Amino acid sequence: MRRWHFFALLTLTSAGCNRQDVDGLERIGRRVLDRTQAAVSPLREKFDHTFKSIGGAGLRDRVQQRLQWDKALLGTQIDVSVTEAAVELQGKIRTDEQRRRAVELAETTVGVERVTDRLQAE
Repeated sequence: MRRWHFFALLTLTSAGCNRQDVDGLERIGRRVLDRTQAAVSPLREKFDHTFKSIGGAGLRDRVQQRLQWDKALLGTQIDVSVTEAAVELQGKIRTDEQRRRAVELAETTVGVERVTDRLQAE
């Protein structure tokens, strides 16, 4: 931020502005920045919380979230258990396509090395 002030000061003084002009523009810039940060702060907190909850989640939680938010698996109840990097899927599904999708999502989750499919068709 200090570099920006230095370059702005250098540019404005070389353009014929005096110190009073530079100070006035700096105050305006600070007000705009403060108001922008105040307006964006609630959104930043919301997204920071969302990303922390996703990024900080354990392997079980990551797999569970992927299964929960997939449209093809809507209405299914799949339980996820994890032992080290091995994931086990249990629950009820309606179609073989849902089985394939659940296993695919689990297998492609970062950190998963092996998936055991114990899903049952209704």
